[in-house]
Amino acid sequence: MPGRAEKVEYSNLPASDGQAARLRAMSERDWVATAASLAERFAERAAQHDREGSFPHENFAELREAGFMKLTVPRSHGGFELPLSRFVHVQEALAQGDGSTALSLNMHLIRFGAERESHLYPPEWFEELCRGAVEEGRLVNTAATEEGLGSPAGGGVPETTATPVEGGWVLEGRKTFVTLAPELWYMPVLARLDSPDGGPPDIADFMVLRDDPGIRIDETWDALGMRASGSHDLVLEGVRLGEDRFLGYRNKATPSPRGRASGVWFALGVAATTTGVARAARDYAVDFARTRTPTGLRAIAEFPGVRRRIARIDLLLQRNHALIADAAAAWESGDDSGMPAADRVAVAKVDALNNAIEAVDEAMRVVGGVSLQKQRPIERYYRDVRAGLHNPPLEDRALEQLARRALDD
Repeated sequence: MPGRAEKVEYSNLPASDGQAARLRAMSERDWVATAASLAERFAERAAQHDREGSFPHENFAELREAGFMKLTVPRSHGGFELPLSRFVHVQEALAQGDGSTALSLNMHLIRFGAERESHLYPPEWFEELCRGAVEEGRLVNTAATEEGLGSPAGGGVPETTATPVEGGWVLEGRKTFVTLAPELWYMPVLARLDSPDGGPPDIADFMVLRDDPGIRIDETWDALGMRASGSHDLVLEGVRLGEDRFLGYRNKATPSPRGRASGVWFALGVAATTTGVARAARDYAVDFARTRTPTGLRAIAEFPGVRRRIARIDLLLQRNHALIADAAAAWESGDDSGMPAADRVAVAKVDALNNAIEAVDEAMRVVGGVSLQKQRPIERYYRDVRAGLHNPPLEDRALEQLARRALDD
């Protein structure tokens, strides 16, 4: 039965009855304000976690206490059911404090937001994921990517195998980029089922739990950006699972009109997170320009070149807000007039990433040579803002999606 594993120990205590009532009464706008307040504390720790490549456990303890683990869980399952159009504002606010924390939380929250629309998990497992998030603050993220496979969206076949045995399955393999690995409890794993007659393999998902014998986290994450996201490797060595852990075939699924919901929540969550990092760089550059006074000169905020760069940054960030809001509203309403909603999401993700990178580059130019110093947060923003380029949809695939709609359909 799902959820039979022992409870994982976390550093926070359950919310009191009074706190639970307060959380239930919070409006969607309150969540953004709460995220901004938490971000201020996250910012104080971000430099150390970035420098060490350590996971911000204390940030996630505060997120649990504030109710964020159930932010997108359906109300029917005890959550707050925040809509996509408000979820992106929360992500942007959190990312202004620490991009790694926001990106990591994104991977957990999008599972519930997308599942409210697509219904891809077996009902009993979705109920368990919701129960774990609501009652115990347990985290979920998929383990699909492999070094040889790249992004599963590319259509490759995983090397991780699921071999049928009496009563279930045995999994063998290694997964990469498993964000949240230091605190994950639920890990849906993508695996290959080889055909006994030598035909094409099937591809399916299996639910792996934190305390399943044979799994370990190999702490391999030592990256340029988002260094505190805990995106380590998951190693599966003879992991024996019962038949109830089978979640379904990927290449035998019945097409769903909302089946792309996971990609939509992922793309817009990453776009909003990256925009939040760029916003933090903008604010740093503005404060620097107002206070930086070279010897014998006035504040550089009065220099025409600096003013032009700050204006350019605000233009780029406002463009991001408009693109992300438009894509989220189109997806929520099912509005396919003009450009289809799925294409608007691709546009928003690609353009928002490029705009954010340009905005941070402009901020670096405002600050000048000292922006390269490790003790200044803008150096971290410069690295973090680039990470989303490698999250789906990748730019080439997004552009091909738009070209196909225009030229082939």
